Amino acid sequence: MEKNVVNTVVEENKKVVHAIERVNLHDFGYEKSGNVKGDPEVYASYLERIVNGDLVEESNKGISESEKKEKKAKIDELEKKLDEINQGNKKTEEEIDAKEQKIDNYRQELLQINEKRDEDRELAKRESFSTMKFSINLVILIMLSVYLFFFYVSAAFKALYTDFEQIANNIAEGVGTGSIMPSPLELSDAIRYNYLLFLVPFVFYAFGWAFHILLELRHKLKILFVVLLVALTFTVDFLLALIIHNNTETAKELMGLETISWSQSSTFYIILFLGFLVYVIWSILLDSLIREWSKKQIKDNIKKIIKHHRGDIKRLQVKLIPTDDIKAHINYLREDISTVMQGNLKRYIDQFTTGWISYLTPDNMKDVKANCFSIKKDIEDKYSIKPGEVKVISKRK
Repeated sequence: MEKNVVNTVVEENKKVVHAIERVNLHDFGYEKSGNVKGDPEVYASYLERIVNGDLVEESNKGISESEKKEKKAKIDELEKKLDEINQGNKKTEEEIDAKEQKIDNYRQELLQINEKRDEDRELAKRESFSTMKFSINLVILIMLSVYLFFFYVSAAFKALYTDFEQIANNIAEGVGTGSIMPSPLELSDAIRYNYLLFLVPFVFYAFGWAFHILLELRHKLKILFVVLLVALTFTVDFLLALIIHNNTETAKELMGLETISWSQSSTFYIILFLGFLVYVIWSILLDSLIREWSKKQIKDNIKKIIKHHRGDIKRLQVKLIPTDDIKAHINYLREDISTVMQGNLKRYIDQFTTGWISYLTPDNMKDVKANCFSIKKDIEDKYSIKPGEVKVISKRK
């Protein structure tokens, strides 16, 4: 008969019937333990009921309907905010994806350039930046620039501001007509006569720069334009040399010395070619220097673009608004709404167990008592029930 009672109680407790029962857990535990003689299986079924929220203290009231309405309204508000954030984040993520795709394309372009040059060594020599070539060009170009600056200051000064008496005196003293390169005194004289003479070399620098621009020009008449530019520069240099020659010959004539034609004067040709030929070499070096630098710029520009896109991605990633806290808050509120009962789960189990064990004080119940304590520990480990923690004990959806 007693065995039948125990089996009936066990079967009843195994049924999942979510009916909240508010009792004094200590007294209830003592009573039910007495009914089944402390049966461990029945004890375990009651602990499961406590964990499921179907067995709680009399004082437990749970969440009121008004509180549930407030929490539902809060959920709606948070979900609306979450939707707005997700839309903004989606747009930002699309921009990030587009930037990352561009970076991949540019990286592929760099790879293709390197692979192409690796396959064709001659192409690599023509298209790869050479630090040595660039440095040599730069040094020579700087030196020639200094040379041309002083040369054309001197040439312009000797051509436009001529002291025939001084030239005659120099010839009489056997000094000659002076060097085409100015002395410090001549530079001082040039500044005194007209400081704008120092702008004359920049006219020829401009010719050199125009030479480079015309070489890069995509036009059928490009060669013609280059030839005309060189011819114009040659004409200017020719006129400067001719004026200097005529000034010298005029000074000789004033002294009664024999004069010679410009076509027979070695000085004339020296002045002409010291200017014109050096100018042509300077123009070629300038063009070569710029083209060499352009080779470096091709890959450098791609790397700069990649770096710029990476910076944009970092700025866009900062704009992404995290939603984990909002989602956690929504889940927390939903959990509250779906909770039938709340309470201190550890305390509830301890109260029920104290009542249940109280019936098992006789010596012949020691094994049953020990078995019940073992079941209690297993339940607490299974659901991570620890002292002092308030647990949600029932979640219904």
